[in-house]
Amino acid sequence: MKKLIAIVFFLLCSGSLWAQKDLSFELDYARFNYDTTSVFLEFYYDLNSKGMYITQTQEGPKVSAIVHFELKNIKTGETFLNKDWKFDNTIKSTPTDSVSKSFMGALGFVVPKGEYTLLVKATDAKNEKLSKSFTETINIEPVEKSKFAESDIELACDIKKEGADPNSIFYKNTLEVIPNPSMVFSYEMPVLFYYTELYNLKLDDPKEDFNLQKLIYSSSGKIVYRNSKNIKQNSQAVVEYGLINLSKLPTDSYNLVFSLIDPKTNKAFISQKRFYVFNPNVVDSSITKKVETGFLGSEFALFSKEECDNMFAEIKYIATSNEIDQYKNLDSVKSKREFLYNFWSARNPNPGSARNDYKEEYMKRVAYANENFSRAGRKGYLTDRGRVLLIYGEPDQKDYYPSEPNLKPYEVWFYNQIEGGVSFVFGDLSGFGNYELLNSTKRGEVQDPNYMDRLATH
Repeated sequence: MKKLIAIVFFLLCSGSLWAQKDLSFELDYARFNYDTTSVFLEFYYDLNSKGMYITQTQEGPKVSAIVHFELKNIKTGETFLNKDWKFDNTIKSTPTDSVSKSFMGALGFVVPKGEYTLLVKATDAKNEKLSKSFTETINIEPVEKSKFAESDIELACDIKKEGADPNSIFYKNTLEVIPNPSMVFSYEMPVLFYYTELYNLKLDDPKEDFNLQKLIYSSSGKIVYRNSKNIKQNSQAVVEYGLINLSKLPTDSYNLVFSLIDPKTNKAFISQKRFYVFNPNVVDSSITKKVETGFLGSEFALFSKEECDNMFAEIKYIATSNEIDQYKNLDSVKSKREFLYNFWSARNPNPGSARNDYKEEYMKRVAYANENFSRAGRKGYLTDRGRVLLIYGEPDQKDYYPSEPNLKPYEVWFYNQIEGGVSFVFGDLSGFGNYELLNSTKRGEVQDPNYMDRLATH
């Protein structure tokens, strides 16, 4: 089953360096057997409050979203579902805690046989301009009692057997299946959990077993994971669940394919699911030759050792800890050149393209920081303002306070799309134009509730 809407994978994974244009809302679905005329259709959603309008209530900050579902039979024109759901989420937070939270849920419907068009639109209840829509054609085909079959594959970020909560909306067949509606996995979440149901597992020969093959294909069609198991006959539905570690797979889109095979006829019922992996530290060995060819034609092939070291110092803010350690251990200019080429290739929004918009945008920020923030022989990208600019991008708003009574010059930068809205306060404590970061509401940054005391002139 394909993802409901095409996404630009690297934009999805690159975090706050990219401006948010849509509501942070993800949706997936899976079809399960219900009866001879209908299918149970489950929807899984993930709503993140990032960028949403926040209403202050006595219980705490609250965000509200309206999700509209339409399901229409293509052949008859009959509307099976046309309804709005309103989701109100109150977020408990402290002054140092982000109000950007993620809320997952599920909705289920018994849908009769037919081909349907699906329209789902999620909208911030307080800001109609912030929305996201999905459209899809869904075929509802009930399982025939005389034929073995398999449900869709549900991708999950966790499946609990021990300690599963029977009252959870994600509880089914003694399991608590926590969905992953985005279908994105990464080095931070490398384990893919899967859930599927097998139906009508009866054969003429009671000694025979079905065989379930599990394969993962890369976008180029290469098999990168293979496993299989025998499934004993059973007249009832059989639940199949498990996990696959994706930590060694390079960044790419993949297809998880389950083939339920009748050993006598060798016929198979196939169910598949597309998912995405973001693993910038893993190099795809199958394209080493292509990478080398591209490298020889790139700007990095002529870099000197000093140029390599200077560029890495400038991009260190967006490098992972593994990449930083890896670069430290490089002892030749050739290895450093290849490292930089692979570093930027892994972050190219258009893989294979000679142009890397992400790199161009980042290096423009470096140039801007060096031109505007350099002081006393210290390059601008090394200053606090330069670092914040490179990591988080251009702020949505800057407020300048160059001559407030009894206060040293300072400025405040605002980022509305990060963690529900954050700010950075920079102050010129020395009087020489070197603005230091005094306080930020961004998680993990400098926080000093008494920063105004440092700005006071005594």
